Amino acid sequence: MRTQVLSEIQSKILLALMLHAKSSSGEILKEVGISGSTWNKEKMQLQNSGLIEGQTTRGLTENGVVRKTEFKLTGKGKSIAQYLLSISSLIGGEPIQNEGMEKVLELTVKS
Repeated sequence: MRTQVLSEIQSKILLALMLHAKSSSGEILKEVGISGSTWNKEKMQLQNSGLIEGQTTRGLTENGVVRKTEFKLTGKGKSIAQYLLSISSLIGGEPIQNEGMEKVLELTVKS
């Protein structure tokens, strides 16, 4: 049996989704600082692992029907994201508050 390991980018995506209950692809690209092709590859791996799920909705605008897909963490994904935050807290030496979560994501994106 093959052991699955989270990549650095996947960890950043999970932390970004932890900050925002639901996010569109564009929001994730901006938050994590990755390209569209990287997002597509990582998104498929995270979905296949059962860590994130996408929900597609349709809305009517002046220009016609617009389809929007938003992503959120599954129960398993939330657990793993919380473990990542705990690890970051231990490494940083301080407990992470809500405002501190954004700083953790900011630091992980810069690395």
